[in-house]
Amino acid sequence: MKALFAAIDRTIELFVAAIFAAMVCIGTWQVFSRFVLNSTPSWSEEVQIFGHIWLVFLAIPIAYRRGAHITVEAIRRVLSVGLNRALDLLNELLWVGFAVATVAYSYRVSLVTGNSVSPGLEIPMSYPYYGMILGSAYLALVVIRRLAGEPPPPQDHEAEVRAP
Repeated sequence: MKALFAAIDRTIELFVAAIFAAMVCIGTWQVFSRFVLNSTPSWSEEVQIFGHIWLVFLAIPIAYRRGAHITVEAIRRVLSVGLNRALDLLNELLWVGFAVATVAYSYRVSLVTGNSVSPGLEIPMSYPYYGMILGSAYLALVVIRRLAGEPPPPQDHEAEVRAP
């Protein structure tokens, strides 16, 4: 099962990297064509907007899985071990609630917007919401894995503070 989860994680990370690389290339082309060729492609801004939606919603679970979301260490330091565990459980439950709600509502919105077409790309407007659905479903998977006992990667916050 670990191999399957590792493959899913790696695939999502590569997909996010590909989206980011495409956005950089398209953005560079857009700037070049605007200032040098004096003719901006009509589709470029829309691709970047849709790519940004996909990028954000797929990156949220990646950061969560890596333990990169912010936390208030001052509060954690004054709580007992038992209260820290309860806080961690509450945090996991809030994340899974967020993921489930986002999947449900993004799906409903994608159904409503499926008949609308984007002006630049002429694709259904439901496509950006599919990124929200996929990212939130992946977030739910990551949270369930954590609730099942998969530990988050170790974080050395002191090293981050000491870094130049």
